[in-house]
Amino acid sequence: MASSEAKKQVAFRILDRVFNEGALKVIDETCSKDIVVHNSKLPDDLRGVDAFKGFLKDFLRAFRDIHLHVDELHAEGDMVDCHATFTATNRAPFLGSPATQKEVNTEPVFFFKFGSEGKVVEHWQEEIP
Repeated sequence: MASSEAKKQVAFRILDRVFNEGALKVIDETCSKDIVVHNSKLPDDLRGVDAFKGFLKDFLRAFRDIHLHVDELHAEGDMVDCHATFTATNRAPFLGSPATQKEVNTEPVFFFKFGSEGKVVEHWQEEIP
């Protein structure tokens, strides 16, 4: 199993490359093909890397000028948690809500569970109100 530091590097890479650069290919490189994604804003869990990438593609289409700053990363056992600061402009509809054309500021929390092969097998994201 990967070290705690290696897991933190993978989690950081996912967050930085996907949100700040729009590089969805990093999901294929770092996540299990059978990943399960939990998000309280979704009616059901996402299952599989293609579903996760589809969700992220829609998110990146809806929010522009994204800046995600990783504030803290912690690793213990097979889990990594991340506290971040997120800003973007809502330019297109997302999850049934119309585009506001306004800046969004939030403090998301991400959790990553790693499998024995060193890839992410489960992921949670929540917003801090």
